[in-house]
Order: sequence, then C-alpha cells, then structure tokens
Amino acid sequence: MALHKIAIQGVAGAFHDIAARRYFGATKGDTVEIVECETFDQVCEAVTNNTATAGMMAIENTIAGSILPNYALLQTYNLSVIGETYVRIQHNLLALPGQTIQDIHTVQAHPMALLQCRDFFAKYPHIHVEEAFDTAGIAKKIRNENLTGVAAIAGYLAADLYKLDTLAEGLESNKQNFTRFLAISRTANHISREYNKASIGFRVSHTSGSLADALSIFKRNHINLTKIQSIPVIGVPYEYTIHVDMLWEDVSDFEQALREFKPEALELKVFGVYKEGEKNIDLTTKHIVVKESDPEDPQEVLDGAKKHDSGEMTVPAWQKWIPPAPKTPKEYLLISGPCSAETEEQVLETARRIAATGKASVYRAGVWKPRTRAGGFEGHGVKALQWLQKAKEETGLMMAVEVATAQHVEDCLKHGVDILWIGARTTGNPFSVQEIADAARGTDVGMMVKNPISPDLELWIGAMERVYRVGINKLIGIHRGFSTHEKSKFRNNPTWAIPMQFRERLPNMPLINDPSHITGKRALLAEVSQKALDLGMNGFIIESHIDPDNAWTDAAQQLTPEALKEMLDNLTWQPAYGATTHDDTSKLDTLRSAIDRLDAEFMELLAARMNIVREIGEYKKHNRMDVLQPARWEDIMQKRLAQGGKLGLGDDFVKALFADIHKESVSLQQ
Repeated sequence: MALHKIAIQGVAGAFHDIAARRYFGATKGDTVEIVECETFDQVCEAVTNNTATAGMMAIENTIAGSILPNYALLQTYNLSVIGETYVRIQHNLLALPGQTIQDIHTVQAHPMALLQCRDFFAKYPHIHVEEAFDTAGIAKKIRNENLTGVAAIAGYLAADLYKLDTLAEGLESNKQNFTRFLAISRTANHISREYNKASIGFRVSHTSGSLADALSIFKRNHINLTKIQSIPVIGVPYEYTIHVDMLWEDVSDFEQALREFKPEALELKVFGVYKEGEKNIDLTTKHIVVKESDPEDPQEVLDGAKKHDSGEMTVPAWQKWIPPAPKTPKEYLLISGPCSAETEEQVLETARRIAATGKASVYRAGVWKPRTRAGGFEGHGVKALQWLQKAKEETGLMMAVEVATAQHVEDCLKHGVDILWIGARTTGNPFSVQEIADAARGTDVGMMVKNPISPDLELWIGAMERVYRVGINKLIGIHRGFSTHEKSKFRNNPTWAIPMQFRERLPNMPLINDPSHITGKRALLAEVSQKALDLGMNGFIIESHIDPDNAWTDAAQQLTPEALKEMLDNLTWQPAYGATTHDDTSKLDTLRSAIDRLDAEFMELLAARMNIVREIGEYKKHNRMDVLQPARWEDIMQKRLAQGGKLGLGDDFVKALFADIHKESVSLQQ
C-alpha cells in the first residue's frame, strides 16, 4: 500500500474528495491524504511544486457542461492526465445531531448546489437559503462552530467526516447529475495496451476543410471521438485549441492515428493516455477509504463511510433466516397469501391450503390496504393481525405484512409478525421509509422493500440503505414492476432492466419477483414467473386466495393455492444463477448480467416499436392508405445502415435485422 497526497479544490468531504479517494484509494487499495486548495490554480500549483503527488480536477458536468477554465489550466501548467472517474452528485441536507428539518432556519451552500435543489426548498418556505463558497466547507463550519438551526448541502462523506446527521437525501431535482473528474500529474502515463482513452489538444490552419480533414484521420483509424471542445488561446484573439477525448479498442490504432495526424497539425499535445473511467457507479460513497491526518477516531470515520456503501451491505442469504419449503428447490423462496385479510375463516383456510402445497415458506396477507381512492376496503388492521397469529401457530409458516407507518410496525411486532415489507407507494417517500426503519431499529425482524411505482433505481436502493443503517440486515428486494402510461398487457410494466441494475449494484441482496402486481391477471403469472427465474431472481411473492373470483381486492390476479402449485410445478427451475464448477466466474457472471439487462431493454423497446406500428396501421386503414410504403422503407433502411456503420455493426446484419422487423410490421398492419 502507498500513501497518495492528492490536491483538491475545496475541503475534505467535498465531491472532489470523494473522486480522489475513489480513484487513488479504492482502485489500488492505497491510502489517500487530502491537500485542501481554495482554487483550481492552487491545485495545479500543488501538483507542479510537488506539494501533492497528484491532483483531482472536475472537467465537465452533465447539467452545467464543460468547465472551460480547467481545460486552460492543463495547458498553462503543462500537466498530464493519468486517469478519470465519474461521481453522481447527490446532495443531502446535513446538520448537527438531534435536529429535524423543522428546526432548520438557514441553509448555506454553493450557488450551484442551491440551484440544483431549488424544487426541494420550495417545499420548506421557512428555510432561508444563503450562498457560500463551498458545500463541504459549510458542513465543517457547522461542526467547528457548533451551529444549530443551520444546515449544509453536501454528500455522505461530509456527514461522516464532520459527524452530522442526514436530515434528507437526494435533494437535487435532476437525479442524473454526474461530474467527470480528471486525475492530473506531473508525469504522463506511457502508452500501453491497458489504456484505451486519450485527451489531446491541437491547432490546425485556418483553411477550408482543415479541421474536418484532420478529424477524419481518427475515423480512418477506428478511433471514437467522445468529446470535442474548443478552448480560446490566451493572448491570441480568435485562435482556439481543439481539445478532443477519444476511445479505441487497439492501442496501435491510436499510435497510427497520431503518426498521420502530426503533419496536419500546427500544434499537437497529448495531455494523457489512460483507462476509461467506470460510469456505472451511482452512489457517491461507493468504495471510499477515509483517512484523515488527525481524526477524532479514525476507525469510527472509516466505519461511518462503509455504512453508506450499498455495494458493501453485509446481508445474509435468505436461507439463513427463512427455512426453505420442503417441495421447492432450496435456492428459491415463495411467499404467498391473499391480497387482503378479509375474514378469520378466509385467512386460516388459505393458510392451511398454501401450507398443504409444500411450496411456501412465508404467508402474506394485506392488513392495511393503501387504496388509491377513498371509500375502498382499507383492511381490518390489528384485528387481522390476530388472525395471522392463529395461522402461524397452526401451519408453522412465517408471517409477512405490509407496513406504511411506525404504528403499523409497532402493532406487527406485538403480534409476532416475522417479516415486514415496504410497499411501492411508501418506497417512493424517503421520509416514510425512514419512519418505518426507525420504528424497527433494534429488532430482529426481516424487512422486504418493493421497488417504487416509478422506475427510479436510486429511490429503491436508497430505501434499502435506510433500513440497513438502523441495523436490520435481514433484507430482501421485491420487483413488482413500474407504472406507465403506455399501452401494455401488464398492469405494471416489468422493465426488466431495472431489477438487473439493482442486482448489479447490490449483488449480494436477495431479490424476488412479484408477478401478481406486474401482470394484474392470473393468465400471465406463469409467463412473468418464468422470466424472473431465467433472470436469476431468488423467488416470488404471489397472491393466493381460496376463492379468487370473489376476493375483496385484486380478484383478477389471484389464484387458488392448488392452481399456484400447478403453475410452479410447470416452471423450469434451474440451478441458482451463476452456479458453476469453475472457481473464477465473477467476470463471466458480470458480462452475462450485462447481456441480460441489454436484452431486456431491447425487447421492451422492440415491443414499444410494434405498438406504434399497430397505431400506424390503424391510421392507414382509416385513411385508405397502402400498407406497403416502398419509399419510406428505403429511407428507413438507408438511415439504419448509416447508423449501424457508425456503431460498428455490419451491413448484412443490419439489413437482416430490419428486414425481419419490417416483415413483422407489415404483418401487423394487414
């Protein structure tokens, strides 16, 4: 292990700090010491004069765009780019412990942070917002000066370093807010096969087509230009340096391109060759190693950073705390029961018949029902919990109940409920999730978290984190599909890409499927259940009722225990996902998971395309137009071939693919 002194703009705990620790610490297992600088010029000076071994400098943001002065600094200080990393900018509200949002009267933060969180503060008109020099710097000031009633906007790392409470998470209006950071050094990397990206700057003559001719060299050599940025040459009006970032598959292509390019350029500088940064790390604290020169308790700080790392959640396999059913493969979990607990007789008889199948380990029933419209059946509450107690005593099945408030949690615990689950509506509200988590703090209860109604992966993972942080590690995620306004045969679109991303982010988290709420109709349960198995999910939560057609809620999607058994018996049960005789399969599993995710996205897009095709067919029929439109088809094919060529797809493949799509489209319209 080595010690890296990394210069950043800002103070410890800033997003530059997160980027520095992620790049220099996590990827290499080394230790990072932060050198605080007030400006980016000072960062470059610290690297130049050897005060720091390297620097971390923001270069572009997905919302604000390029940071042009920092491009100029690379030229001015003659520094080299040795790497890059991407950080999702998640703003949290931080304050001294023991306070609530209602106690906060002032928030201080950088103007950009305040702008990005404008929608959040519109909900709290009693809070006065003030512009300040640095987000993490305000967090530090609050701790050092013991300021009550004042809050900062910063990331998780600042909360850990300065021992502040997080009053609210994800304040930013746009959740897809990423910043790209460059690692800079006095010494450049040598060109080698391990690198696939470069940043260069050049000037060409002011003649017609000179820039286009120069850039075409990279195209001929199979180089992908990922960013082109013009930078004014200081002191030379109307002269510009062209900054280009580029990717390649074979480093020899890059070397050949440089050889061809040099004669065409008036000036050429290679700022650096390096490995492309990972773009799928969404949590700002993922893989952070914290080391301060003089923390109050270094281990406490380190542990505090780890507890926010969803990728490092230590959760037991569900088999460790839920006994597998005798007639179900031990790799898979089944939770079943009626949508609603209607009567004592219905609860008990359904439990008996589900237990008789030998398929289920856990019995579920809706005790409190969050109905969309007032006046519907909203459950029997505590009275129904007493029925579940009887069912547990008689059948030996564990009991699971949906909760939405702290009182629900308290009532369930009093009546011996084994597993609580947070419903889709509740998952979408971080405040409600936190209330439930706090109510369960210090207990040994299991907890399941459904995905939110909207396809928001961050909300889902954030809910898992909130529960985990209060000490509950018996956790299971539930995929129940997502609400959409698009026409679909499903009640909630499965959007398989989201649970696959969930699995990638939380590889050790058990994940089960809820085909009942995805389909909304029993005829589709088997189809969705099989798909879930094929994607490696760990089991199901399926609604079952002794008399489904007369169920008080969600009658169409429930089936009898006997029909449930028959459906499960007809599924193709395979070994647990990733099981193999080889010792080192992590890379293969990761690649296969990526293919599954992309295939799922492709199928959903293809289905959406065909839905539009059907609408076009109806329009043609209504307006007495020919189904076949040769000119339109020729135009489509030419555009797709051109696009495919740019993406590296062969013409024959593109032609065959779209020929099949066109054939199916014509068939649908006839």
